[in-house]
Amino acid sequence: MDIQAGFNPRDSRKEWVQSTKSFSWQDYITVVLAESGHVSKASIQRLKDGALWANTKGFCLSKEEVAAIKEGFMDDTEIRQEGLLLNNVRYTLTRLCGQRIMVGRRTKTGDGCVLYLCGTCLLCGLYSDNNHPGQCYAVVTQLGDYLVEKGF
Repeated sequence: MDIQAGFNPRDSRKEWVQSTKSFSWQDYITVVLAESGHVSKASIQRLKDGALWANTKGFCLSKEEVAAIKEGFMDDTEIRQEGLLLNNVRYTLTRLCGQRIMVGRRTKTGDGCVLYLCGTCLLCGLYSDNNHPGQCYAVVTQLGDYLVEKGF
């Protein structure tokens, strides 16, 4: 994608997603999240049973992890004490934004995560220490907002 002065690639991605009729779940992960350069690993999983809809290679939450996160949005006591477990890696919960967004961080590495609870699925994006957390947050929440708007 050619980046010009004043051009916001995030806005372009949103327009492309909205104008594409045959967009797959894997495209959301690959094109919107991974290719943004701000998300190192990601997954979209069904809330009901934790079934994987799409992911970056080697990254997937267990059905127990999805259930614990879903429960954490309703009552955050345990998740604040124990942290977020994502693909067998523990993150400290650093921020809970209403009933839709959780943000976590690994103190040892500086890596972090952004979780977005949609109506029927959970969107999870990770960023590495060399990425700015705000950029990952922006990309994940923009996609989450879009999925909620579309009924997911």
